[in-house]
Amino acid sequence: MVFPTSGGSVRPLHRLIMSRYFLLLVATLVMCVSRLPVQALPSSGHPLPANLHDASLEAGKAHYEAERFREALTQFQQAVEEDGGSAPAHYWQGMAQYELGAYQEAARSFRRTVQLDKKWASGYAGLGKSYLQIKHRRLDARHAFRMAARLAPDDPEIQYHLGIAHMNPQRTDQIVGGERDGRSFFLKAALLDPDHPDAFFQIGRCYERPESPGPPEFDKAMAAYVAQFRVNPDHYDALDRFVYLTLLSEKYGLAVELLERAADDLGTADESGTADDLGTADDLGTADESGTADDPGASGLAIVGNLRQQFSTLSEASESRPDVLHEAIETYFSLIEPDEKEFYRDLAHVAPPDELASWRDAVGSERDARWHAFWNARDSNPATVVNERLVEHYRRVMYARYHFSQGQHPYDRRGEIYVRYGAPEDRRGDVMIADQSAYGSATVSDDPAVDAIREQNERYGYRLRVDRGRLTIVPPEGMTEEEMYETGGVGRMADDGTYVAGGTGGMLADGIVVSSAELARQRAEREMGAGFATESWVYARYGLELFFVDQFGGGRFDYPWGNLLSSQREMVRQERFSPRRLAEELIAKAPEEYLHDLGGLPLEYAFDAVSFRADNGATELDLSYSIPVWQFGDVSDGLGNRTRLEHQVILRDSDMSPLFSHAFGFGPFDRPKRQMAESHVKVPVYTLPERVVAPAGDFTLAVQVRDETSQRIGVYRKTVTLSDYSGEELLISDLKLAVLIAPSGVQGPFVRKGLNITPNPGRLYIRENPVYVYYEVYNLSQDGEGKTAYEILYEISPLHGSERRGWSARRQRDMQAVMMAFSGEGNTTDDREYTSLDSSGLPAGEYVLTVTLTDLNAESAVSKSVNFLVMER
Repeated sequence: MVFPTSGGSVRPLHRLIMSRYFLLLVATLVMCVSRLPVQALPSSGHPLPANLHDASLEAGKAHYEAERFREALTQFQQAVEEDGGSAPAHYWQGMAQYELGAYQEAARSFRRTVQLDKKWASGYAGLGKSYLQIKHRRLDARHAFRMAARLAPDDPEIQYHLGIAHMNPQRTDQIVGGERDGRSFFLKAALLDPDHPDAFFQIGRCYERPESPGPPEFDKAMAAYVAQFRVNPDHYDALDRFVYLTLLSEKYGLAVELLERAADDLGTADESGTADDLGTADDLGTADESGTADDPGASGLAIVGNLRQQFSTLSEASESRPDVLHEAIETYFSLIEPDEKEFYRDLAHVAPPDELASWRDAVGSERDARWHAFWNARDSNPATVVNERLVEHYRRVMYARYHFSQGQHPYDRRGEIYVRYGAPEDRRGDVMIADQSAYGSATVSDDPAVDAIREQNERYGYRLRVDRGRLTIVPPEGMTEEEMYETGGVGRMADDGTYVAGGTGGMLADGIVVSSAELARQRAEREMGAGFATESWVYARYGLELFFVDQFGGGRFDYPWGNLLSSQREMVRQERFSPRRLAEELIAKAPEEYLHDLGGLPLEYAFDAVSFRADNGATELDLSYSIPVWQFGDVSDGLGNRTRLEHQVILRDSDMSPLFSHAFGFGPFDRPKRQMAESHVKVPVYTLPERVVAPAGDFTLAVQVRDETSQRIGVYRKTVTLSDYSGEELLISDLKLAVLIAPSGVQGPFVRKGLNITPNPGRLYIRENPVYVYYEVYNLSQDGEGKTAYEILYEISPLHGSERRGWSARRQRDMQAVMMAFSGEGNTTDDREYTSLDSSGLPAGEYVLTVTLTDLNAESAVSKSVNFLVMER
């Protein structure tokens, strides 16, 4: 991709380098490379031949400048016919051919150029650029660029393309003792042209993923990418790589430091605002999905401002912040191409077959809805707005895209397993020789469970082998060898000792296609004792060891191939416990898994949620909690005398999408003076109320409570129906169970409509204790005198009917009868009711209380039910 050169003024080099690491790296080059005038690419370094002004040549150059390359080529070809010895004519002919994609023809034109004028640097540069586009000519390209660099050592474009020629080498392009990659050339290009539109980006590539062995240097790569974005704010590839590496390495503090310096530079250089303007991102616009923006300068400032705020929060947070991390990932998604973003949305490596098929069959908004429903159903903590499981999926894909994509796009088999299950408890690599024991050089890990799994596998399970045996494989008639390997056919032994492929099986990895030449090469390598890179992953939580092998030496790891062994018993054992089969069995049972760390020990509590009508007619959600005292520890632990409880409430719809969120806190309050045992103090120490206006409907209610001092945390969910009280028909609120209801003349946290209601969130009653119930009635009808008249029936029945021990059919019929009934009257259309029910005659068990209210004036009825438990003292 070619980016336009920034129009900003040239600044000293130290203004461009965003990190102390990067500054140290280029210091040596600064001392030894002088800042000479930059030579333009089309010039030759000596007086131009007189025929440069030939009419055909000049006409062609005019077409070339207007990007009419085909017309330009016609004129240049005419100029070559008019004077075949003109180096400029051949040069410009090559330039037009290059732009038209005729790289072979362009190379011939540039070769003729340098034959006619051996000191024309641009001719060698054009030849090198053409060779870069031709397969297997990278070494020739390097030679051409070196010639150009000798003639024009201070031309930054020549140094830049010389660096490109050293990037991403194939095995045939590697030279012993040669450059590890193009970093030295890109550094020189940046020194010669500090405003180069792409040199710093390529420097970042070199540090991010070095071609020669050695760990990546993320610090220097991040600094280079930010330097590139500062020079060229249109270079969104540089910004997205910077964000990617920050999220991958979690170097948030360094990222903030680099962005602050970039913000100062961009704010100074851009007339639309200053560095202080970066806080108002909404006023500056955002990038669209393709990574571009309507106003690149403004959107660049906005993105930098958003990232600086997000990374600052992540670097300063004392605990994980998946909500902010999700925001940063979404910012990254706004920078990358749609094709890259699709890798993160793909469900192929996490969804069960039925859900995957349903998602793939859907289109448009329905496809998006199923995608969201899939992840909402797997939310690790439904009591928070952010989906921690989805954030973890994004993180896993990022990791797989970097670490497991060298040999296969978007990642190989290791990446598939990592995206499903995350990091194994132990991962180790080795180089295996044919017939070598996988455990000959194995070392003991720090986890006894891991060592036990490896030992068990070696004795009774799969033994890694990296060759397929020494028998000849012959394709069946009518099938090519490539087709045979695609199907993974398992065959039989022929009379002549050859192996004939069959129809199905799985002895080769799915999708691997190998030629006869490749097989011959592998046989030769095996005979010479060639090694293959292997990895062993142990998932202790599944009791599983998986092997991956780079069978073709290109960085693409897959499950080991099946082996043709002389022992049938050994072959059966290898097939039964092969990594492929074990992985397939695990995937069938659990396609994906993530065990979210909530950040503390469990906090047990009971909670209840009932709805009433608010004063404005809206639905009011009434919440109550009771928390056992033993979980709070005691003051002797040195954590303080007081604590506070943080609450988060989320209402989710049928697709588990969050529709309502409310956060609040209780406290501070005193902690216990001494530790109490769970066994004898499992009683509520705090009963806590909260009321909030919420939407009506059927929801999954998820609540989270965290003790600030002990960091204990509890997350629970239950289904709730919040009634719509906006209508004019007869309505009744939910039934609120309590341990005591009494009139009160003062306001308090448990007081409602003049009654002090001590809630019972657990709905648990000791036998013989009364069951208190409170509810409200709305829209009663009035007679001609303004009076209301109604009748109330209370019914109690066992929840599970005849399945409950000790309940005969006759007794159940008796229990269905009304236990209490009375009539009431009043002067208002709305009223409140409460009573206490005797539980002394109820055996221990779970019951349903149903309250039915009949409006005698309107002859209409309405009812509500609630469950409760009775237990023996």
